[in-house]
Amino acid sequence: MIGDHQILVRVVPVRESEGGLWDLLDDAERARVEQYRYEDDRRRALVGRGMLRRLLGESLHRDPRELVFVTGQQGKPALADGALEFNVSHAGDRVAIAITRSTPVGIDVELQTRRMHNLLTMARRFFSPVESRVVEEAGDPAGAFFAIWTAKEAVIKAVGGGLAINLASFSVLPVEQELRDVQNLGGDPKLDGWTVAALPADDGYRVAVSVRGPMGKIMQR
Repeated sequence: MIGDHQILVRVVPVRESEGGLWDLLDDAERARVEQYRYEDDRRRALVGRGMLRRLLGESLHRDPRELVFVTGQQGKPALADGALEFNVSHAGDRVAIAITRSTPVGIDVELQTRRMHNLLTMARRFFSPVESRVVEEAGDPAGAFFAIWTAKEAVIKAVGGGLAINLASFSVLPVEQELRDVQNLGGDPKLDGWTVAALPADDGYRVAVSVRGPMGKIMQR
């Protein structure tokens, strides 16, 4: 069982995690998986929802096949009974899942080694001016960019506003700190009081998780 001040984080390789997950999905979830054209996308969808069901079931001591999901506030998926909060992200061959009890949570995983042109242009377009400057002046611009990007995405997913929230309206600096308070630059009350943490990752991936209020104990496995 997850305590009130704990966040369970699981980052799994897609190609090593498919076993037994198909049987955990309901008919609608299986149909959504099969709608994807490419095999890699189908695998990510399967592992994302199947592993989520498995972890939620383990945390609640319930049969994962009996869990019922609804669309919550801001379009975020949620458990029908609200027993736990969760969020899922995927990139490349990784699926990242965060589960908490008493606060909204967001998680983002990015493959830093993917080829991206014009990082500075993207930073100037999407980041706050001070964040953009950090990327421009960094000895490792790509590292700085992805550290900021994953943190921002985790916050957006925790808040649940999606594209309605301007990425430049808040700051997640300084990038060299693993734990950071989110700075609300635009006055939107939805962005008050969030915390974001960078998590250890491997193989060129970056992971960040965000919650409202102080960051609880992260149980990463």
